[in-house]
Amino acid sequence: MKKKIRTINVGEKKYVFMINNKYNHGANEVSLSVSVKELKNKTCSFHFHTWDDPITGSPLLVGFHLKKKATGNIENFNLHYPRIVKHFILYGLENGWNGANRIVFNDGLEILSELGYDVLPLKP
Repeated sequence: MKKKIRTINVGEKKYVFMINNKYNHGANEVSLSVSVKELKNKTCSFHFHTWDDPITGSPLLVGFHLKKKATGNIENFNLHYPRIVKHFILYGLENGWNGANRIVFNDGLEILSELGYDVLPLKP
């Protein structure tokens, strides 16, 4: 069985993150929670609402081909990839999270769009 809590280094700090998902009648709710390793109760959380495939599961967790808007290149997107989690940590740090406070971003697909991805195929 895999560990639920994983660690990642961004800059000089160590962070821990956890990904959870919940199925709800053909829709999927995925959450990514990140915290500084020493302050595990001060999280930066991202919530995503997507469709769900009964066989393959959530597109965000099994890998899904998303187009980068600026270049038109197709990228295999998966929330389990550390480079993707790093983008969300940096986004949180740039938008009000400092590691010592709690913050919640309820529209993760909008954040993906701000990061340059075409998220239309992920909308339920």
